[in-house]
Amino acid sequence: MTSTLISRTVYKLCYLYTPCRTYGKNVLRRKPIRVLNVPEDGVRLLRDDTFDESKQLAKISPEMQQNHLTTEVTKEKKIIVPPYEKLQKNDARFTKTLAMIKNRKRREKSGLILLEGKRLINDAIGVGIEMKTLYFSREEDLAAIKIKDPENVELHKVFYKTLSLWSELETSPGVMGIFKRPSADDLNVLSDPAIPVTVICDNIRDPGNLGSVIRNAAAAGCENILMLKGCVDPWETKVLRAGCGGHFRIPFVYDIEWNHIYNYIPKDSKIFIADNSVDIDIGSSTSEFISFDETDENSEDMRYVTFNEHNQPLFVDESYSEPTELEKFEDINLPCHLYTSIKYPRKNIILYVGGETHGVDPRIVKLACDYGGRKVKIPLENEMDSLNSSFAMTIVLYEIKRQMKEEYVLKQ
Repeated sequence: MTSTLISRTVYKLCYLYTPCRTYGKNVLRRKPIRVLNVPEDGVRLLRDDTFDESKQLAKISPEMQQNHLTTEVTKEKKIIVPPYEKLQKNDARFTKTLAMIKNRKRREKSGLILLEGKRLINDAIGVGIEMKTLYFSREEDLAAIKIKDPENVELHKVFYKTLSLWSELETSPGVMGIFKRPSADDLNVLSDPAIPVTVICDNIRDPGNLGSVIRNAAAAGCENILMLKGCVDPWETKVLRAGCGGHFRIPFVYDIEWNHIYNYIPKDSKIFIADNSVDIDIGSSTSEFISFDETDENSEDMRYVTFNEHNQPLFVDESYSEPTELEKFEDINLPCHLYTSIKYPRKNIILYVGGETHGVDPRIVKLACDYGGRKVKIPLENEMDSLNSSFAMTIVLYEIKRQMKEEYVLKQ
């Protein structure tokens, strides 16, 4: 009995003195620590009066010294911007203006367009387009805009989040400009047309595609662009973005009715239709142009003259609206040639570019028969049946430009 009590007592003593970590309910919770105020005399400055910065800079490399000096200059440099007004988060002036610009009918009625990004805005200002309002989120963005007359422009600072909600881009550039829509007389064409080409756009409904057409036609040096009704609005934000300033470098007319197309094409023009859906006419190797005389002699009876909103005479041909008249041209097969095997004329070239899904309209076939024209084809590989409209147009344009340049060099 006694040995049993002794063993139990020893066990309890061992248990009490054995190091064992136990966790209570609030053991790991940190308790506030009281910090005593240290007298100022006891504080040692990391950078006292004896610190010599020049000696410290001498110990580092010249590249790091230059970066250090540049950082110091940047910190001291102040941004100078004209006076502006800071809009509140729910200011109706910003939301109403953007809602109006996004609606095509209201946008056309107001005569305003929206440009996003510093580069596009500066391009418009550089060619003399009148700016009405500028919205920005940072003063750095405002300073980067080359405003010629800030007193006549409304400058508003807007929250970046608000700008992003109304932006058409995945990442908003943080600056938006409201401009007056320019007319053909307002455009500042920097050089004369390099090639005598007028581009006709039909049923191009993709904004990026039409923007590329405008950009590439301006880069190639075309005379102008005619956009038939059915194309996307060229002043839409996405089209302007894809155009990269081409809207301000080449004249164009949009929303043209087929009945009025004769008003924009010279009488001695030649029509070329970019079409990859037909085979090349191998039997016809001549480079002379083909004239079509199958048109009805009484077709002039269907034409008359009216006046547009500017009181200018407008030639109208109702035959382009007659289904029975257009049926005659559905089965007409215009000669098709490789785009490099044609000797293009020296003036009044009309290049037709249609939508990728709709194909060639019978009305352009009728126009080609009236003026004399043909189809051109770009050879494709790997069983691809079509090209992007802007790419196909650009390939043909630069072939025309190559021929014009070669003839000029030979004459010299």
